[in-house]
Amino acid sequence: MLRRRCWLHAALPMPVAQVFISYRRDDGAGYARAIGAELAKRFGAGRVFMDVDDIAAGQGFAEVIQRAVGSASVLLVLIGRRWRGEREGGGARLHDAGDFVRLEIAAGLRLGLRVIPVLLDCATMPTPAELPADIQALAGLQALEIGNTRFPADVERLVGALTATLGEPARPSRRRWAWLGAGLLLVVAASTWWAVHAARPAVNGEWQAELHYAWADGPRVERFAFSGEDHELNGSATFLGLPRGVLEGRVDGDTLRFDTHSGEMGSPDQVHHYRGRLVGDEIRFVLQTEGGSTTHEPVEFVARRADPASTR
Repeated sequence: MLRRRCWLHAALPMPVAQVFISYRRDDGAGYARAIGAELAKRFGAGRVFMDVDDIAAGQGFAEVIQRAVGSASVLLVLIGRRWRGEREGGGARLHDAGDFVRLEIAAGLRLGLRVIPVLLDCATMPTPAELPADIQALAGLQALEIGNTRFPADVERLVGALTATLGEPARPSRRRWAWLGAGLLLVVAASTWWAVHAARPAVNGEWQAELHYAWADGPRVERFAFSGEDHELNGSATFLGLPRGVLEGRVDGDTLRFDTHSGEMGSPDQVHHYRGRLVGDEIRFVLQTEGGSTTHEPVEFVARRADPASTR
């Protein structure tokens, strides 16, 4: 299990979902939980699917996303003011080929799902020029709006829009709406606080691991140097003994993820996706390499704190 944001139901094999909720964690997590919980109560928990962040070791990320989105009839795209994932001194995360939000939307459009943009708290629809080519069609779709001061009424409109596809939902009681309307601000505020202030696990420092590449003779020792604060992850990771800079590094709870790049002579660049989870004094990783002239199977390995003498 690598990344973890939130499952409304976490059963394997994957249930047949009818609504897939796509969102960016540091943009709309509070709304995603509240909307997902309401739709689960109205249409049934087995028909609402929120994330593809629990990816089993050895599975390809894009493959899992396509399979999960493909099991849905409707894709809700929750768009807040930070949905594109702008970064200081760099482009938006949405333009990264491996961005999960982009992959979810691209799969939904490609598979012909009913894609509904949901604008959160007066966010505006992105223009085609602000979107990667494979999801530019999103800009031409009719959007719904949901705000914290009118949440019950806005969710009712969303439920009405979904009824034609999912069937008639059960009606909630007025008392439940009153509790939900009063508590939504707390949910959103708490989720935002947690996303910003959650305690950072002890990942900084030197790590090393023994990797068994299917295409290499014998094991290779790779080294990792991590630094950063809050959710930021910086540093380097070696691939075949050569250090590569950490890109797109992030720490969320006990999970971390980052990419590195490398190249082969006369071949396209390779992108190495690392997804790990801190368990005790170990980081349990899965490495997925894409690109280049060779097909690489995912590699599962365990990194442990490096002996200072071994890093000199």
